[in-house]
Amino acid sequence: MTRSFFKGLSLRAAICVVLSLAFLLSCLWYNRSVSRSREQDEYREAYGSLLMASQYRSLKTDVLKNHNDVKAVYSAYDDSGRLLGYIVDVEMQTAAGYVHTQMSISDSGDNLMNIRVVEDDGDGPHFTEEEMELLREQLKDARIPVAIRQDVQIDTPHQADYDPLLGLHDGVYYCKNDEASKDGYIDYCEIEVSGGRIVRATWDAENEQAHTTRSQDSISGEYKTSGNIWADQAYRLENHLVLVQDPAKFAMKSDGKTEIIEGVTIDITTFVKLVNSCIGYSRNSYTKDMYIADHASKENKEETGDTTPTPTPEITQSPDPSDPSSSSVSPTPSPTAIPSQIDVIGGEDGVVSGDDANVLSDSVDGIPMSEIRAYIDGLPDDKTRTAALLTTVNQAYKFIREYLNWVG
Repeated sequence: MTRSFFKGLSLRAAICVVLSLAFLLSCLWYNRSVSRSREQDEYREAYGSLLMASQYRSLKTDVLKNHNDVKAVYSAYDDSGRLLGYIVDVEMQTAAGYVHTQMSISDSGDNLMNIRVVEDDGDGPHFTEEEMELLREQLKDARIPVAIRQDVQIDTPHQADYDPLLGLHDGVYYCKNDEASKDGYIDYCEIEVSGGRIVRATWDAENEQAHTTRSQDSISGEYKTSGNIWADQAYRLENHLVLVQDPAKFAMKSDGKTEIIEGVTIDITTFVKLVNSCIGYSRNSYTKDMYIADHASKENKEETGDTTPTPTPEITQSPDPSDPSSSSVSPTPSPTAIPSQIDVIGGEDGVVSGDDANVLSDSVDGIPMSEIRAYIDGLPDDKTRTAALLTTVNQAYKFIREYLNWVG
């Protein structure tokens, strides 16, 4: 046997080894691909009715350690890899017994998309398909956390803490900046007045180029600010306005900051300005629909070159952020709530003190009433089972809130 023979034999052996390894790797890849495909098929079969997606991924996060009732969480994606939302599996003991639910929550963590009860053997409450369909209709796209409508007390303690501004007319009022701010977003604000009180406030902004909102971008990490994410800080501001009623009680400093609202470090000048405009519109009954219609007419005239001015309402005694008393004066007074028995430090800063400092302790499933975002009627004449179901939804909300870092 010659040296060339051994070289040829070695070469053939090396080729065989390479081909064998390639074959084994191909088989391994194929098996893993089939396994992943089979796994995704199983996920789709199990969770597709809650949220249909191209791919599901089991969420591995240390946050689960803080929520023992949340048994599993999956993130769902479309063909392009865009996050569609989350599947949350909750098993917990409620006041009505053991309840096991699975639900889908939007990618922003704001809305409940769908829910079902897993009927396990046990003494917990059971739901017929007709009852679940009724609950699904009420809960579809509802903002979370959520409570039964009867949980809302007409005279809740925090409603009497601060007197309402005078002259507010019931309705929804809206204001939007004409131009984008330095960060490229156009801010807008909306308030809802009921019974002469501000009962809801919303502050957000639309990106002039991408047409996404600042709150969405802050949750996704596209928009960053010091401290808590912007969406959380705006949410705290909104809730504080509902509490104190008057933006003058924010104690805004010359640099646009406030130190009296925990977790808020952003400049609130724009929020105060827009809220004051909404308050002025409320005093003149200039509703959101009227505002939008007028501005749409103005934009149409600009496009067609029409120079005829669009009439706008004369806002009488419009609030001045620099004058705390100006937002409390109106030529058309409305009924004043019962004076608060709670002492207020400084009179204008909205800091509550005294023995009744726990007036905000009223809660649903450990969540302050001021944080509840939606209310439903639930099952007719059966609030117990409805409350049990909503307890699992609110448990999922607590997890999502922490996972998305809504609260610092």
